[in-house]
Amino acid sequence: MAEARGVAITIADGLPSITIEVARLELILLNLLSNGIKYSDPAKAVRYIEVGGDPTVAADGSWTISIRDNGLGVPHELQPAIFDRFFRAHEHLDTKLGVSGSGLGLSIVVDCVDALGAAIGFESEPGQGTTFRVTFQNVGSDPP
Repeated sequence: MAEARGVAITIADGLPSITIEVARLELILLNLLSNGIKYSDPAKAVRYIEVGGDPTVAADGSWTISIRDNGLGVPHELQPAIFDRFFRAHEHLDTKLGVSGSGLGLSIVVDCVDALGAAIGFESEPGQGTTFRVTFQNVGSDPP
């Protein structure tokens, strides 16, 4: 999907190995990456998603991962509804972007985040992109 839309995905080196429920983590990452790809800005010559985070788990057992893109961003007035079921900030661009959706992706992310006892936040600037941060608690880590 990323290749077809000309979106480069980079994953930071040295991210820690954590112990967490993999199915929910996979749903979180799949939905956040998918949205970054779907809502990449076709007008930009370089389109990307960066997956990053601190290379170590904090002493309290927490760890934050970030997913940053340089896509369309979310209009400020729509940001309060971004995690609502069936909400789509760019539904009006479906035909132009060649995308579709049900508006459930980010609500699924929230369900998974809640089930893991984690927290999610985001910053978004229209025309600049969006960064999601998910902070997991009590993830533990494997020694290097």
